[in-house]
Amino acid sequence: MQHTSHKMALFLVLGLSTITAFAEEFSPTPTPAASLSGSFAVVNKYIYRGAVENNDVALQAGIEYAYGNAWSVGYWGSTLDYDPSDSSEDKDHGFEHDFYLAYAKQINPDWRYKVQTTAYYYQDGGSVYAENGDKRSTTAFDVLGELGYKNLSLAAVVVLNDASFANAGDIYLSAAYAQNLPQDFILNTSVGMSIYNSHRDDSIISTRKDVALNEARIGVSKEIAHTAATASLDYVIGGQDRLAEHFDDRWVLGLNFNF
Repeated sequence: MQHTSHKMALFLVLGLSTITAFAEEFSPTPTPAASLSGSFAVVNKYIYRGAVENNDVALQAGIEYAYGNAWSVGYWGSTLDYDPSDSSEDKDHGFEHDFYLAYAKQINPDWRYKVQTTAYYYQDGGSVYAENGDKRSTTAFDVLGELGYKNLSLAAVVVLNDASFANAGDIYLSAAYAQNLPQDFILNTSVGMSIYNSHRDDSIISTRKDVALNEARIGVSKEIAHTAATASLDYVIGGQDRLAEHFDDRWVLGLNFNF
């Protein structure tokens, strides 16, 4: 069952990447000029797939360069309340740097897709070591395939290398849905689950639960009139991780500025 799930998710990612060939036939939109955009956000805590990456106020920023009507390259970063490369766990701060390359297309007014590869690098880099000599890098790479229909998005992410927090072949599946509400509010909902590749476990990474629901979210967001800011409030229902440990439920309040 586990092998079948891995194959199905990998097939989804690879299949989305092949849509490019026929999507071009249905996308005669003229290629626009290159553009540069960015964002800055403040959140009361940073929750990622149910786990707490920063339990204090986190500062997050991103910048993206888009070329034509499909390609983009970007960066996103966030403060952390730990340093993943510090084995002594004495450091109570760190920084996450994400670099990505994406190809996205609007097939028609209803359908769209995106393929993206991302590198996750942590401040100071480094590796983590086990007493028996096992070593893993804190840097990770993955590939994402996303298919969208109107307000619904389905995505699959596959980890490409063994890292200090994941095994190569780990898969994350997610679904997100947004709905316009009165007074220009937007309802945001999402759910995410992981299929863990336990065959690459060692003394650093171990797996007790091959399939786990990581989180579910429901919240609202609203643009603040006459500003470039959007306020959001989400309730995150915690699931489990690969060790079958439960995540707590959390409220996440954020303010995002786009430029």
